[in-house]
Amino acid sequence: MAEGSAAPGGWLNAEAVRWVDTDGWPPVCEVVFDDVEGVRHSVIDKTPLFYWDDDEEPGLEVTFPIPVFLYAAILEPGGTGDQVRIGIDHRSVGDDGYAEFTVFTYQIAMETDG
Repeated sequence: MAEGSAAPGGWLNAEAVRWVDTDGWPPVCEVVFDDVEGVRHSVIDKTPLFYWDDDEEPGLEVTFPIPVFLYAAILEPGGTGDQVRIGIDHRSVGDDGYAEFTVFTYQIAMETDG
């Protein structure tokens, strides 16, 4: 995505599946989601960078998987049929820290103004 562009945003339904590092604070977890082809993608980062289902970050005693939301730019609002193209700007999604995915529209929980 071009710097300075203002694509609308949304929250992608995902799952936190495991702790990656609990020695530091805040802890680091792995969050995954599937694209329309069934390919599983992973984002690894500190817990405050995700939006948790109940608005509270999980404690270390949590039993995985648990619901979480991942911010995504909506590149093709409305998409094709039941699909939407999204962009995720995060250092763990690709060599450039940015990647685009096609997901089902039902995976986008809510849209924001970007």
